[in-house]
Amino acid sequence: MNIILVHGVLGFAKRFGMDYFRGLPARYRAQGLRVFVPELNPTEGVEFRGNQLRDQIQAAAAAGVIDTSQKTHIIAHSLGGLDSRYILSPANPNRLQIPIRSLTTVSTPHRGSPVADAIDDPLALTPFRHLPFAGGQKWLEPILNSLCISLNGLRSLTTKACEAFSEKYVDDPGVSYFSSAGSGRPGFPETSAPFFLFHRYITAAAGQPNDGMVPVASAQWGTFDSSTWEGDHGEMIGYNLDNLLSPPAFGYLAKYDQIVARAAAL
Repeated sequence: MNIILVHGVLGFAKRFGMDYFRGLPARYRAQGLRVFVPELNPTEGVEFRGNQLRDQIQAAAAAGVIDTSQKTHIIAHSLGGLDSRYILSPANPNRLQIPIRSLTTVSTPHRGSPVADAIDDPLALTPFRHLPFAGGQKWLEPILNSLCISLNGLRSLTTKACEAFSEKYVDDPGVSYFSSAGSGRPGFPETSAPFFLFHRYITAAAGQPNDGMVPVASAQWGTFDSSTWEGDHGEMIGYNLDNLLSPPAFGYLAKYDQIVARAAAL
């Protein structure tokens, strides 16, 4: 069986000895599975990243990294879930040519993220002036532009962009779609420090449990695992951003084991 792990915004395959999906590639290779981890542009939008993803998967198949005689399953985090839906959609004339049996998205904002909405349109923060990032103007983009960093990835995650995306890029009926969501830690603080204010903003603006980036309702696509993961957006991939040496309090590895076991049964 082949497993493809697709990273999200600001992601990577491996950096400084660390996997984006902490511990997962080695874990599943040790079980005899073929694991491929693409490296996509960390800040570009869905179509740009999606074309990279398609090309890299097809190249991996041609090189024998992926065994096309076996079933292939994609597990994607955050924006990676939209990239994956894009390459699988029959509406995409340049869709992936390698058969995919299932796609499981983890904390993907299929219906958009209020955080992306607020960054793209700071006026959305007007009722929340107590937040330190409520500036009422697009202060972030000029800074990022000067560093040659694109905001297209975040713009792909706005509510409007996700609605347009889902209307255009319909699902492949031959692929099984699954999804999981993070609802934050069960106690206080609900997330690690980098996600804390975002968590509070989403709670106030949308009134929904969330992982500091994605409301639970937005993460639902296909068959949804109603047993939400008790962690934040970083803990969904194994990183406690309060202490990188300490893994998440909830058993994230067991959650991925469940995903892989379900895929193997298809």
